[in-house]
Amino acid sequence: MPADTSAPRHPEVAAFLAARPETRFIEAFTPDLTGYGFGKRLPVVEIDSLYRSGMGFSAAPYVLNPQHGGYGSGGIGWDDGDPDARGMPIPGSLRPMTWAAVPTAQVMLDITLAATGEPLWTDPRHLLKSIVARLNADGFFPTVACEYEFFLTDGAREANGRIRPPVIRRTGRPIGPPTNLSVLTLEEVALWTAKLENGARAQDVPMGSVIAEMGVGQFETNLHHCDDAVLAADHAVLLKRLIRGTARAEGWDATFMAKPYADQTGSGLHVHVSLGDREGRNIFADPTEGERMIRHAVAGMQKLMPESLAFFAPNHNSFRRFGGLFAPVNRKWGEDNRTVALRIPTDRGPGRRIEHRVAGADANPYLTVAAILAAAHHGITRRLEPDAPVAGKHAGFTRDPGLPADVFEAARRLRGARVLRDYFSRRYLETYAHLVHGQHEEFLSELSVREYEMFF
Repeated sequence: MPADTSAPRHPEVAAFLAARPETRFIEAFTPDLTGYGFGKRLPVVEIDSLYRSGMGFSAAPYVLNPQHGGYGSGGIGWDDGDPDARGMPIPGSLRPMTWAAVPTAQVMLDITLAATGEPLWTDPRHLLKSIVARLNADGFFPTVACEYEFFLTDGAREANGRIRPPVIRRTGRPIGPPTNLSVLTLEEVALWTAKLENGARAQDVPMGSVIAEMGVGQFETNLHHCDDAVLAADHAVLLKRLIRGTARAEGWDATFMAKPYADQTGSGLHVHVSLGDREGRNIFADPTEGERMIRHAVAGMQKLMPESLAFFAPNHNSFRRFGGLFAPVNRKWGEDNRTVALRIPTDRGPGRRIEHRVAGADANPYLTVAAILAAAHHGITRRLEPDAPVAGKHAGFTRDPGLPADVFEAARRLRGARVLRDYFSRRYLETYAHLVHGQHEEFLSELSVREYEMFF
């Protein structure tokens, strides 16, 4: 892509380069299904051409596994000859990668079919857009915030490939033991959290507090609420890149695996949701109708959870998380209760909301938010009623027989989904289920050391 000087510079580009003239590269990317980036690195001299004409892009990034291999899901990839798509910068997404060793910026791309300009039907971001538009048409305007749990790990792995906690410079020893909510643990990683906060500010990512979680090297950070659900999911993607990028700049790494250690707690993606009316008032906070609307939304989330679990738990490791501390194994709900799948925080007034606690940190944020909003819409428009809320502070560890027990069953239930089909299309659900199934078959195709230990 040669430098383009044939037209005036895009205002966003002009403002950015005036403020950061040292920038040498641009990472142009779209979030893949893991929430990380799929794209290209360009020299900064090509930025004008990128903004004016876009760039050629594979049409297959949304049907690939975490290693960016595919299984022909939806007939996309080898089967259709991998036709061209077109990537155009999403306005407002040009931001510095503050952790980069060489001055680099990133920009998110909107991927469309090169021939027609239509959105790719496999793009989770466009799927979320369509579901939000459906809610808007019925007078519902979602406000969303995501919070992530994750593990910092050492940059080097053990000889057998397993991960280990990060080594702290002050002591020369791995971080530990687990110290939930410890400020001493936060002090050990203070330089990293400062870089994380600096990056969030530079990228307009509304990150809140960072806390030490219950696992060794595990942390949690939240994003502030956003009345644009698509932008809230964008924030989630950018936060994951920030966390991993700043950790690597420290010589560490970060993982959003749902269960990276067998003997430690897992990592979740908790999604906070409320619905506003056309005037921007929180419907859940209404003194007369709010609690009824919450019940309807919860009932929809309970009803659709079995057929949408493959979005919340997309792989074998995702299911390892269930049954661990504070990881739900059923569809129960309740007020101010972290042992349930659907928690109603104590906030009243504008902060009244539902916290959906089912998804793992490895889930795609666009698909996760889309499935949650579809379920809330279904429950409200059908006036569904949930079961009784959990009365005590313990939801029990009894698995719900109505929920899929493994990823194969989750893929099967998604493929046959009746209600979600009306929101996502049967074609998409079958394609995504095919991808999940193929990924798990590939995962099982290699003999493990454990198999030899047990069956030799």
